[in-house]
Amino acid sequence: MAYHIYTTEGIILKRSSFGEANILLYILTKDLGLIIASAQSARLSVSKLRPALQEYSLVSISVVKGKNGWKITNVIEKKNYFFNSPGEINSLLAKVSQLLLKMIVGESPNPEIYNIVYSGFEYLSEITESENQSFEILIVLRILANLGYVVSDSSTEKFISDSMWDKPKLEEVMTMKNNFILLINKALKESHL
Repeated sequence: MAYHIYTTEGIILKRSSFGEANILLYILTKDLGLIIASAQSARLSVSKLRPALQEYSLVSISVVKGKNGWKITNVIEKKNYFFNSPGEINSLLAKVSQLLLKMIVGESPNPEIYNIVYSGFEYLSEITESENQSFEILIVLRILANLGYVVSDSSTEKFISDSMWDKPKLEEVMTMKNNFILLINKALKESHL
């Protein structure tokens, strides 16, 4: 039986080892949503896949759906956000990744979530340490709104209606910080996660 090969862009959110030399990856993809894919023998030093399969990497990935889940057949690393961002920014990558892994259930395409995360991670290299908090608030607010946990109203509409990032928007987030944190905490509480 021939398997269809899917090629898409994705961001590796989490990587874990299993078996003697295998890797299990949680990848937020543009076309397939959040998938869990395995890479056989990818921890071996001779593996061609190993260098590109790092956490927080933007990749072009080819996968096949087998009876036991997704299997990686090819990967090309485009960028690693962890290495391209200043040290103090890297904790934001982990926080956003953990939120996505908790909040996204099942495999279903969600290009809007992908665009929010992709554009946010691309913008990370431009923020300063003083903008960490406003960036985190805005990306979490956008993710939760897209998943239906935050209702768009007059105070949130202009922040969650697009996935663009700029310094004036981050400054404005800080003026509404307390309101946004209340919305985020309420949404997380209501999600029961």
